[in-house]
Amino acid sequence: MITLRKSMVFQVFLIALAIGHAHPVWADKVSGVFTAQQACPAYVSKNKATNPDNKQILAGSQYDIIEVIKPGQPSWYRVVLPNADPKERWVSAECGQAQITGGGTGDGGNSGGSCNTAGQADSYVLALSWQPAFCETKPDKAECKITDPKVYQARHFALHGLWPNKKSCGIQYGFCGDVKGQKSNFCDYPPVQLDADSTASLAEVMPSVTSGSCLERHEWFKHGTCQASWSMGGYFDLAADLTRQFNDAGAAYFMNRRIGQQVRTEDFLGRVVAVLGPAVKDRIKLTCNQGMLVEVQLNLSADLKPGADLEKLLENAPLQGKSNCGDTFLVDAIGQ
Repeated sequence: MITLRKSMVFQVFLIALAIGHAHPVWADKVSGVFTAQQACPAYVSKNKATNPDNKQILAGSQYDIIEVIKPGQPSWYRVVLPNADPKERWVSAECGQAQITGGGTGDGGNSGGSCNTAGQADSYVLALSWQPAFCETKPDKAECKITDPKVYQARHFALHGLWPNKKSCGIQYGFCGDVKGQKSNFCDYPPVQLDADSTASLAEVMPSVTSGSCLERHEWFKHGTCQASWSMGGYFDLAADLTRQFNDAGAAYFMNRRIGQQVRTEDFLGRVVAVLGPAVKDRIKLTCNQGMLVEVQLNLSADLKPGADLEKLLENAPLQGKSNCGDTFLVDAIGQ
């Protein structure tokens, strides 16, 4: 009996010792802006998943960041929701993009380290918007004043961006050129310099070019500067070509024949898989808001080059995160 008691005491001692030497996950105090790319819960306690007032961050909205978990590979951000109680809430890093402007001890921000060095991408993300649904959440955007049902953005996915990705930086890889931080207004960036052919090509797939909301400036200075293979024109020509490849792979056909209808997510994925192959199913992420499909993100391999076939780029790409659309989504109509 004495021997058993001694054994139990020793086991308790070992457990206590292990706990004492464990490495807790601390949050770093930082400042910055979190731009939500999808609706996600905003937790008072992320560990217990407590959200007493069911607050969410909303796609396209921006929130002030006050803390981050694992700055080098961020997993959670603590942001401020002005209308919540308490206002300080935890949101998953997978729900959007962060721009850290101050504080922190890691390499999570874009202000230093290798997360703002060009030419280090190990994969790419092609982000495409279903513009009518995006405009439900951002009706004041200049491109959302366009309501003609015959324009490209009414019946095709529009280009959001082509993003070089570096795994060790999480979603923080960006601003690799002279501009080192996000502008409060996209038109505060310098203008992009494109020839007439590249401008016309980009204007078709990215409505901000003709509407004057300057998304193309933000996309170049945040993302385009982090690749070292193409000129500004080459980068946007490639992004526009990939956008058209996805639309031509049956995605646009599927959507524009079901405008105003509720459709099965599996049916949409099945149409895309039929053309782009089985690899796309694990490398595509669908983001919905208010029951509508708003954005599609495709992971692409690092061997990206002009003329590359989208199907081949998907085969060796990293796996994507989970979609949030559920079993069905609404195909929103332009101007509604």
